[in-house]
Amino acid sequence: MTSAPTRKVNPPCSADAVPPAGPSPDVDTAVRRALNQRPDIAEARKQIQIDDTNVLLSKNQTLPDLRLQAAYLTNGLGGTKLIRTGGFPGTIVGTEKTPFGTVLDQVITADFPTWSLGFTLTYPLGKSVEEANYARAKLERDQTQARLRDAELIAVRQVRDAALRLEQNRQRIETAELGRTLAQQRVDAEQRRFEVGMSTSFLVIQAQRDLAEAANNELQAKLAYQLSAVAFEAAQTTSGPLSR
Repeated sequence: MTSAPTRKVNPPCSADAVPPAGPSPDVDTAVRRALNQRPDIAEARKQIQIDDTNVLLSKNQTLPDLRLQAAYLTNGLGGTKLIRTGGFPGTIVGTEKTPFGTVLDQVITADFPTWSLGFTLTYPLGKSVEEANYARAKLERDQTQARLRDAELIAVRQVRDAALRLEQNRQRIETAELGRTLAQQRVDAEQRRFEVGMSTSFLVIQAQRDLAEAANNELQAKLAYQLSAVAFEAAQTTSGPLSR
């Protein structure tokens, strides 16, 4: 009795060398993580805070402007004083000098105080540049809020799409593993049938070929799962289109 031929086509590498598939993805948790950690969403939220500040400042500039001003001064008189007699302009009959020390004492003791108090009120009439700036600031804030909503919708869609591909590839692994198991069983069965003369070498080689193809399909399914797992993780932490 002749033994069965040992023709076998091996896949590029063993499927056992690829990390096993994990459980089904938690889509809700992944969506929450994406909304909290994606840089495009975080940037849009920070920009909204900046726009809110600009809106507040622009609104304040459209309000009436009331300013209160108060001042208090002390003076000192010094130098040479001309002494006159008679009517205006009079006749100079002498001089009187006040030294710098005396002037300084006058300032310190407030011999000649001066104070003032006043206020100014400014109110814009009709359309003003400030109102235009206020309207522009509100428009920019609304646009930023719209971009934030768009970014959140894109993030949710990308995470759900990546989770769907991950789950599909996980199920693909299960199907591929089942196909490889059935192919291995067929090889074993054809081997036994060949040994008792109930099969041919062609059928055995064909079964071995199908087994190699099934093993390769399993390897490809596991590699596709790992790539989709990376894309699923990236969808939660990276902005921009992701597809695989």
